[in-house]
Amino acid sequence: MAGLRRLWPLSLFGRAVITLVFTLGVFGLVTFYAIVHYALYPVSHRSAADLAAMMVLSSRTLVQLPAEMRTEFKAKLDSEYGLRLLDPDTPPAGLEDYFFPYVKRLEEALAERTGAQATVQSNAQEGRRWFWVELDAGPRTVWVGFPRDRIQTRPLEAVMLILGIAALLVVLTAAVLARRVTAPLTRLSNAAEQLAKGSYPNPIPEQGPRELARLARQFNTMNHQVRELLANRTVLLAGISHDLRTPLTRLRLGLEMLSPQADRALVERMERDIDEMNALITQSVELGKTLGAGERKPVELAALLTDLASGQPRCEVQARGPCVHRVQALALRRIVGNLVDNALRYSRGQVTLRLDCRAEPPVVFVLDRGPGIPEAEREAVFRPFYRLEHSRSRSTGGSGLGLAVARQLAVANDMEIQLWERPGGGTVVGVRLPPDEAAAEG
Repeated sequence: MAGLRRLWPLSLFGRAVITLVFTLGVFGLVTFYAIVHYALYPVSHRSAADLAAMMVLSSRTLVQLPAEMRTEFKAKLDSEYGLRLLDPDTPPAGLEDYFFPYVKRLEEALAERTGAQATVQSNAQEGRRWFWVELDAGPRTVWVGFPRDRIQTRPLEAVMLILGIAALLVVLTAAVLARRVTAPLTRLSNAAEQLAKGSYPNPIPEQGPRELARLARQFNTMNHQVRELLANRTVLLAGISHDLRTPLTRLRLGLEMLSPQADRALVERMERDIDEMNALITQSVELGKTLGAGERKPVELAALLTDLASGQPRCEVQARGPCVHRVQALALRRIVGNLVDNALRYSRGQVTLRLDCRAEPPVVFVLDRGPGIPEAEREAVFRPFYRLEHSRSRSTGGSGLGLAVARQLAVANDMEIQLWERPGGGTVVGVRLPPDEAAAEG
């Protein structure tokens, strides 16, 4: 059973084909058995009975004829009826057992006709296959034979032909039926995958079986509603950003116009608050935008990481030699940049960017010596505005949007982000790049 489960296809198409092949195959076998048992078997039984009667009658007639007429009788029997008679003192040479389904029926018919067991044997002579049986004709026995082509049947060839054509028709029919069911589901699956990555697939055809057409119609409706929802969210966030930045600009202008005698510490603190509010608005609008997939081009990853780290304090790059890979460079910069910002914010030690180009596809690691992320929280930290530190104090963390934006960009561009605990304390974030499509096609 375990071996069958390993061989059982995982796809719906494969399972549907095997199910249909099994069902139609059983039906074909039952039909074949019914034809053989209720049609071919009675015909062959009757034919064997007629041949047995002629063989017994011919052997007994030969014995009763005068000696001068026997030669003529044998010749006429051979030419007109395909039966050959031999005296017991000249038996056929080279007799052997030969499997032929018709022989079994003939032996049964001869036994019913003579009341004694008859054994049919075979030999090859004159380039033909012959079958012989020794019959008791009264005062003596007679060898009676007939050639294979007298029967004019090829049961084994017929069985193989029927089974071959039946198997071919069953497989083709099953494949067509299964494809008609699975093709719409495959289109729906591909469209759902595109929607999950942040792109908007074209409406899928609402055709096929009624249930599948209804499912396609519902998906198209959902796709349209999601597109409208995201567009409305973007417009809403853009409007809020515009409305909030206007009073913030006035506040900054008011601070600039304060007299020199004003409390400079208070003014600087208010300016920092305004900057943080502007940054929060910018990140919120960025999250609300459509973060779709961009065009992939060959990028020298080590140079990109070095450029990212050059403007960051406490950040170093570990990369051995050049590493060129097809990737959406802007998306990768934003993802790794957000991860580096997050690592610098929550750790006071060195942040390391490590490139593993030997992996296929390459992986970019961001390592820090911060407090770490509990295993139970490693999925939750990618939610918008989620923070491990729940006080919401700006002094103890960011807005909770950096990782959410990074995850959304990664999904849209076929990248994968994972979190691990770093030995000795801290966190390791791995960004697995998308497979190189050009290399895969080559």
